[in-house]
Amino acid sequence: MKISFVIPPEQHFIESYVTKKLSKNREFRPKLGLLYVAGYLKKHGECTPDIIDCLAEGYDLHDLERIIQAEQPDLVGFSVLTFNLLDCLSAAEVIKRVSPETKICFGGYHVTLYPRETINLPNVDYVVFGEGEVTFTELVKYLRGFEFGKNKWEEIKLIEGIGWIGEDEKPILNSSRKNLDKLDELPFPAHDLIDLKKYTVVLGEQSAVASIQTSRGCPAKCTFCDIRLTRFRYRGEENVVEEIKWLLSLGMKEFFFLDDTFTINRDRALRLCKLLIKENLKIKYKISSRIDKVDKELLHYLAKSGCYRIHYGVESGSQRVLDYLQKEILVEQIYKVIEMTKNEKIQIFVYMMIGVPTETKEEMLQSVELINKIKPDHVNYSICSPFPKTHLYEQALIETQVKDDYWQSFAENPDSTFKIKTLNKDFDEVELRRIQDFAMRRFYMSPRLIFREIRRTSGFKQLLTKAKLGSRLLFPRIFY
Repeated sequence: MKISFVIPPEQHFIESYVTKKLSKNREFRPKLGLLYVAGYLKKHGECTPDIIDCLAEGYDLHDLERIIQAEQPDLVGFSVLTFNLLDCLSAAEVIKRVSPETKICFGGYHVTLYPRETINLPNVDYVVFGEGEVTFTELVKYLRGFEFGKNKWEEIKLIEGIGWIGEDEKPILNSSRKNLDKLDELPFPAHDLIDLKKYTVVLGEQSAVASIQTSRGCPAKCTFCDIRLTRFRYRGEENVVEEIKWLLSLGMKEFFFLDDTFTINRDRALRLCKLLIKENLKIKYKISSRIDKVDKELLHYLAKSGCYRIHYGVESGSQRVLDYLQKEILVEQIYKVIEMTKNEKIQIFVYMMIGVPTETKEEMLQSVELINKIKPDHVNYSICSPFPKTHLYEQALIETQVKDDYWQSFAENPDSTFKIKTLNKDFDEVELRRIQDFAMRRFYMSPRLIFREIRRTSGFKQLLTKAKLGSRLLFPRIFY
């Protein structure tokens, strides 16, 4: 049985919450979720899939059509986010046109939020909702047996976490599958199925950076987050180090731990740092964390074990806005933790958010002033565009008296004219974009910062990408 995973080319740009200037030149990381499913399928499904990453390879739909026509896969899987749904649907249409017998399966976070809506979309034969490793592999086993007459149609009803169109042309959704508890039992992501050196990282120390996920879930309450108050599960430190050693053997020297909050479990993070030091792997890595989930000792061991940058979700310089977002941090903590991080010579990337529902212009400028004072190495100001089914989205719909659940409408009828709403009733998009441009230029147009980034650049490809980003910030377009 021939299985392919497809990352489609980008054709549709749904305006995201980051500035369009940065979105058009964002880095392309390996799709770790797909690699996890592929790794599980290799080990437990006795099948080695192909991965067709159109973004990394520079393929357009004509290239994809040529590949599918030649390969004629039995099943093609997509990892679908709301922002790439239109691209996935375009690719699925191409696949069905040149290989009508190929079955198409949509999985990923969008599908988990909207399984019934997704299975009703054209050219989608199956959906996988929830964590997909076990579910997708069971689907492959079922289809393989069905192909050889070993399965009956009804047996698909036994696969948890799957949806399909029944014989009466009506959608059927099975019960959900429980999330995995023991992450160490998962095979490593199938890094060996892709060329890791083809993935771009704008702010990496090395020209190639490997992605690792050492945990899943986050118990924090941030209202804008789509994994708010989810159960935190983590891999053992020995398991993580084993994967790092494998990636080192594949030529990787730098790593980005993609955990939503690497330091949620302080003791576990500390044990991992100490093991990295003991193993003397001499790697560089970066993490994401919260202001309230680091301390002086942990920062010391992070730095000593190779952590050169921490991405902090600060979000606002206004205490009222921080409380509104349920960040559970204080402005005073931000100053203290940034100083502690600098003392360990760890670079700092700060995420800020403007246009939060109820936020005033004065509070947005408090955020700009905060960044001016703490002077991180990098900052990104995003415009608050509440994500589907988040607490902030539901709250904003009530406060702004918007009756149309526009994310629900888009899930039911994906339309290329779709535009995200900002949901701050006192500012339109143009005003928020102007404030965003002002904040970004104020930070990034420092000559000191420009020369520093040139010194830190590794390779012509990264230099070119940084130059494009810089030119977009220096010369903003009047019209978007």
